[in-house]
Amino acid sequence: MKRYRFSLESALRVRRVQEEGASFALAHANHRLQAAVARYRSTLARYDALAAAGGEHDLEAFRRQRDEAERLAAAVHHAWSQVEEATDEVAARHADWVEATRRVGALERLDERRRAEWLAEERAAETAAIDESALSRWLADATEVRAALGPDEDGGAT
Repeated sequence: MKRYRFSLESALRVRRVQEEGASFALAHANHRLQAAVARYRSTLARYDALAAAGGEHDLEAFRRQRDEAERLAAAVHHAWSQVEEATDEVAARHADWVEATRRVGALERLDERRRAEWLAEERAAETAAIDESALSRWLADATEVRAALGPDEDGGAT
């Protein structure tokens, strides 16, 4: 029995490498998203803490507090935009990974079908070889019996 070889094995290997790369890119994008969310929460907590600190202040202290609140509000807005960008990146990397997985799956299914066809052909060839061997043995045995019986005893079949 000859060994099965998938004709698109090199393409399947390349697709698997691409799928692995897409998986790593997705993991990296998810990590960046988690970091962006953590920065956003931290910035928002600092902003909330500043807003909670109230009380009576002189005009200069009020202006400093307002300036700090405006800077923190801008930082919160910036952090939120980074979260949105990271979310978009995760969605794009996820789509890439899904596509790479789909391509690998298609080649793997093709490999499975071709392997099944190859196995069926090999079994059919093996069965034909066994049948041919059995038939040739039967014919050889029948010829020996005829030769042993002689020309008069073979039932008149000459």
